[in-house]
Parts: sequence; C-alpha cells; structure tokens
Amino acid sequence: AQGHNRILYNFDSLGGGADDQYGHGTHVAGIIGGNGKNSICSNCDVTIRGVAPNVNIINFHALGQAGQGTDSSVIGAINKAIALKDQYNIRVMNLSLGRPVYESYALDPLCKAVEAAWKAGIVVVVAAGNDGRTNYATYNGYGSITAPGNDPFVITVGAMNTKGTAD
Repeated sequence: AQGHNRILYNFDSLGGGADDQYGHGTHVAGIIGGNGKNSICSNCDVTIRGVAPNVNIINFHALGQAGQGTDSSVIGAINKAIALKDQYNIRVMNLSLGRPVYESYALDPLCKAVEAAWKAGIVVVVAAGNDGRTNYATYNGYGSITAPGNDPFVITVGAMNTKGTAD
C-alpha cells in the first residue's frame, strides 16, 4: 500500500504474504488514506490525497491474486481486527468485497462476523456489490446487495450510473 502514511500491521489470512497482488485493496486504501506523496513532483499538476490522508492503515489480506477468497479467510481477517482493536486503535473497518446472499443476515456467518466487529466498537463499511438492479424487471432491485452489505449493522456503500436514463 505504497503512498499511505503508515501501515502499522500486516495480517495474512491466506498464507503466502500480505501483498495485494490483485490491486483492489491497495486502490481502496489509497482512496481512503493516500497521503499524496507519489503525486508531488516538479511536473505534477495536482496533489492527489485520500479522504483521510493522516490515517494509519492496518492491512488484513483476505483475498487472493484474482480478488477472490473464502468466507473463512474474510472472517479470519475480521476476527483478527477485533483482537487487535485496542492495540492499534482500530475504529473503522472497510470491506470492499461481497458475495451472493444465501440466507438471512441473522444466520449468515459473514454477517455475524461484521456484527461482532460492530459490537466490539468498530464502524464497519461494506461495498453494496456490483450487481445494481440486475433483476430490475422481476424484483425491482431486491436482493442485489451482496453479503455482508445486507447486514443492518454495517454502513453499505454503493453507487449508480443511470447511463443517461434517469427519466
């Protein structure tokens, strides 16, 4: 996660090292905490910083080089963050990931893990997923938010592109 203020800790729940070989986590970490270091130069027009450039980053590696993982690798990272909460003053957890919803959030192990983080005092922010209203004609978008973003104890973040069809 080059260009961030400080990575205080690396945790690898997959084995093989904590490097982000896929790049998505590093990209999101830059949006959150990039300090602009790599955009300060003699021919740079703008310094590009993240939304919280003074934040410290704790890296929990839970997805492989294709951007995929298992519930257990993600849950392992969440549980490690909970265990390290007080030691590293972890207050916010970002999960830019998701998988299909297979059961109620009340029974889903991934949702139970993010709820445990919330109960430990960590604000949990989760991606809504990339499905959008893929089932618009049938369900008007119902069920298109992935787990654990479907859990009511997390802040779920999504975006939209109407492709000019807002009317």
